[in-house]
Amino acid sequence: MTQVLQFKAGYVESQWLAPCFVMLDELGRIVEIGADQPDHLVTEKNDGYLMPGFANGHSHSFQYLMCGMAERLEPGHESDDFWSWREKMYQLAAVLDPEQLTDLTTRFYQTLLEYGYTSVCEFHYLHHDKSGHHYAQPATLSISIMEAARRAGIRLTLVPVYYHQAAPGKPIQPRQRRFYSKDTDEYLGLLEHIANANRKQYPEVLVGYGVHSMRAAPPRDIKTILGTHWALGPAHFHVSEQSTDAIAFEQAYHCRAVDWLYDNIPLSDHHNLVHATHINTVEIKKLVASKATVVLCPSTEGNLGDGIFPFPEFFDQGGNFCIGTDSHVSLCPFGEARYPEIVHRLFMEKRNLLCDAEHLDSGQLLFDHVQNAGRKALGLTGDAFAVGQPFDGIVLDSSHDRLVERPLHNIMGIAMYAGDQNLIETVYVQGKKQVSAGRHVKKHQTVEAFRKLMKQVTADLSH
Repeated sequence: MTQVLQFKAGYVESQWLAPCFVMLDELGRIVEIGADQPDHLVTEKNDGYLMPGFANGHSHSFQYLMCGMAERLEPGHESDDFWSWREKMYQLAAVLDPEQLTDLTTRFYQTLLEYGYTSVCEFHYLHHDKSGHHYAQPATLSISIMEAARRAGIRLTLVPVYYHQAAPGKPIQPRQRRFYSKDTDEYLGLLEHIANANRKQYPEVLVGYGVHSMRAAPPRDIKTILGTHWALGPAHFHVSEQSTDAIAFEQAYHCRAVDWLYDNIPLSDHHNLVHATHINTVEIKKLVASKATVVLCPSTEGNLGDGIFPFPEFFDQGGNFCIGTDSHVSLCPFGEARYPEIVHRLFMEKRNLLCDAEHLDSGQLLFDHVQNAGRKALGLTGDAFAVGQPFDGIVLDSSHDRLVERPLHNIMGIAMYAGDQNLIETVYVQGKKQVSAGRHVKKHQTVEAFRKLMKQVTADLSH
């Protein structure tokens, strides 16, 4: 059935159209979009502001349960950093079974939709059972993730990653046994099992590949995996997250991580470097030249004490960046997007750092960059609102105090620099309304399963 949706205004091809009409086919794809009403009756009228949905470039869904777990220190362990936080994460990863992973990821993905993310890249390294052995179906936990995305109604790019060692020259630790692949052949076999399940059961999911981090595999394995397109989706990997990461790689291999990647992979717009916090000027130039994307996760990077990404220098040179929620300390895409610039406004005592003579709207500039780079990082092709694309959009409540009676040219600046979840009224994925009145339409169906999950996980972690 053809639908025609009408909005107060819509952000299409980097400009606001008022009013905005969207005609959809029976599969939820855009047939027409613009300020002129199509030759069909309007089937639904919405007095909000339509924008393309956000792409979440980096997620570990199980870490949705990490909230508060690592914010309370144990007596005698008052010195805390990323590495001690990681021990808490290992404890959580050790107790989850496939059904629990499906339940928590479903609930989490519903929540991402409520915050305005219509697509997510799941960086997935939880592969084996609690003892570290393969499941009878090696793709079991990946299937849990794909099933959760289908239940929640979010667009998923699944990136199963290779994890072989604890650090350069150090073997895997027992608490990492659920992540471990003994060699690249085993990992690529797992990837094929996941791809088969994807083709047969979850064709709507895009599957990528990657290496967990520059510390988690020797260079020869990194080159094998990242140097070849093993799946239809993109390649993702952590790099230079902590200063100790960068130092350890350089000490072990006598070069810096991005230098090595640039010379040995080589990097391209197919590759996505998560965090890349501790990169220098030379590495920035190489990253920009390669057209690779940096996936920034500012709230998590701040929570973990990672350090501060050199955002102004990277942006000024034309670097591509998108956003992700990582460990999900915060889920607000507006906040994640503005945080890198806000931090440097404090350092530089300046405002609107992204603007120049040709680009005077900071909010629009920031949204366009995050939107375009985010879609590329997830392997999504074309502009979000182009004819033929699935209709994935968010609608801002024009009656909200932040937006009511505001000039149209101020809307994007308000959203990107003052916006939060409360602005979002409706979310569509593939033309289907997944969020209405700010709440996922099926969230009530997951309440009891999530409550049961939390009770069991809390009990398991206390033992």
